[in-house]
Amino acid sequence: MGKINSKSTKAEMEAYIAELEAKLKSKNKEEIKETQEVQKEIVVQPRYVEVQKNRDDVTLVYCSDSLGYAKISNMELNFTRFGEQFQIPRYQFDELVGKYRSWFDRGILAVGSDCVDIAVAKGIPTVDEFALDSKKLNAIGNMSSTEIEDLWNHTTRIEHKRSIVTFVKRKFIDGDPKYHNREKIDLFNRLTNGGFNREQDELSGRYKIHPTEM
Repeated sequence: MGKINSKSTKAEMEAYIAELEAKLKSKNKEEIKETQEVQKEIVVQPRYVEVQKNRDDVTLVYCSDSLGYAKISNMELNFTRFGEQFQIPRYQFDELVGKYRSWFDRGILAVGSDCVDIAVAKGIPTVDEFALDSKKLNAIGNMSSTEIEDLWNHTTRIEHKRSIVTFVKRKFIDGDPKYHNREKIDLFNRLTNGGFNREQDELSGRYKIHPTEM
């Protein structure tokens, strides 16, 4: 490609511009071709799992620390603690999903890790995919501030962070000495941008939190 300057003629400048446009088109074609080649290599495989025809029961897991209640035909479910599991007949599980679908979408309910086929068929999460393990939540009381902050920073789903906050607040209200800890409460207040102000006030004697009567 020839160089142009203020002394170049109009014909030379037009030729220069035409050459630039040709090179640009050629480059774009090469980029498009490369993109198409990459797209050919990326094959997204749908998650197919064969549903077990002989499955009579489904493992249901409650993933909230608040009390919960669900009612379907010939069955009432009273949820009292995080990680609680129920074995319910498949036909009643189907009814439960139809009536309380939002609970599965919000992470309040999930199916057990032994029911991956059902989870895929219904498009809902298993407990391993959606909820924090109860053992991990219970371990918070023995974690250092560094470990707690590391857990929080590596928890990317908002539902999981809500589970952590709910769990810690419940333990605090219950009077668990592991959570009546100024350093931990100050840390959680910082991580949640002020979500533990009331707990800080109680530790300072400015406010009293009473256990909730259900």
